[in-house]
Amino acid sequence: MNEQLIEFLKGTPNSNKAAITAAIEVKGLPLFNLLKKMLMDGQITSLGEGNETTYSLAEPQSEEQPIAEEAPQPVVVSEEVQVTNEQAGQVEQTVTVVDEAANEENKEKGQQDIKATATKSTTSRDNTKYVFEKETYGKGKLVVACLKKIVELNPSTTFAQLKELFPDTLMKRFGVFEEIKKAKEISGTRDRYFFKEEDVIKLADKKVVICSQWTAGLIAEFIKTAKTNGLKIKEA
Repeated sequence: MNEQLIEFLKGTPNSNKAAITAAIEVKGLPLFNLLKKMLMDGQITSLGEGNETTYSLAEPQSEEQPIAEEAPQPVVVSEEVQVTNEQAGQVEQTVTVVDEAANEENKEKGQQDIKATATKSTTSRDNTKYVFEKETYGKGKLVVACLKKIVELNPSTTFAQLKELFPDTLMKRFGVFEEIKKAKEISGTRDRYFFKEEDVIKLADKKVVICSQWTAGLIAEFIKTAKTNGLKIKEA
């Protein structure tokens, strides 16, 4: 099917799903998965949103730029550095650390001071908003809106098929979404999913709820995956 679609798009760029279906006789979820894979592989590109999305062959990539020479590694000094804790909403801050004892010894030898960069963590809440389908969302509600759109475009989507499109590796601890019963078991005494009726998503075989525990790093990976599935998202 890949070859058929490539041949069709060579002569008919900017084609929508209806035109592609008429040409290669593939529709529904099989067509959705085919387009998704070819987008991920960089074989085709998409333009527009929803049913107005059109597809064309990707332009040949330009010659790769030479890799910059690796910078020298910084001098290690004896200071404990806290690792960034993404789940706690921390962000990295680069500081300059000076080993005073070593520098005093260097002065006696006529050498320059030794400095090294280290990374410390500071807590900062990320309030970035995102625009999808002309609406503005926070992190968790963006995920809800995206998965609802996928199911709207493909009403026959099953639990297993949606897991394939948005695997648990995007949210390792809780999963991007779960069945309501399992989500309540995972949540325990604290809601970690969107349980309100308007946020529940009805698949072909099950009802699911979306995880609400999204950080800046996790949502960035989700957005990458969403874009490979044909969704258009940008920061507000």
